[in-house]
Amino acid sequence: MTDTLTRVELPAEFQIRIDQYWQSVAVYAVTLILYVIIKSLWDSTLQQGIVNVVLTDPVVVLLSAFVVVSAIALIANMISRRSLIISEDGITFLSRFHERTFTSGEIDSIAIGSDRRMRIRGVLSVVRVHIKGRRRALRIRPAIYENEQALVSAILSLRKHKTQGS
Repeated sequence: MTDTLTRVELPAEFQIRIDQYWQSVAVYAVTLILYVIIKSLWDSTLQQGIVNVVLTDPVVVLLSAFVVVSAIALIANMISRRSLIISEDGITFLSRFHERTFTSGEIDSIAIGSDRRMRIRGVLSVVRVHIKGRRRALRIRPAIYENEQALVSAILSLRKHKTQGS
């Protein structure tokens, strides 16, 4: 498995993907527009040159809510600019508002593998980082980051550096 991964120079920064938010906003908006057009054709008001949209129609309200919630999620993720920095010294979770660093001395072990609870596409579904003095492991999903192969490679090199240092 490690033969197919590319070598990554540490420190390396990996940004969260936001393309799924763009896609959901686009799909919901297009669905809403198509529904309004089909509904107005069905009511035959489009033939008269009038598009009569009933805002109390439950489907219009539901689709509009999906568009608004998806747009808010997209804006929130664009503003927060979350990223993950892997270095020889440890792992840093970074956002516009908060930064949390776990040094290699705090890291107990790094387990790379699949997650039984979720079926996620990608190289590996989850990376568990066990921290000393913490009950639950940190869960990193490489599929939500922009370059997942390089992220897995960076985590493997951190794990290798940690085992050589211990």
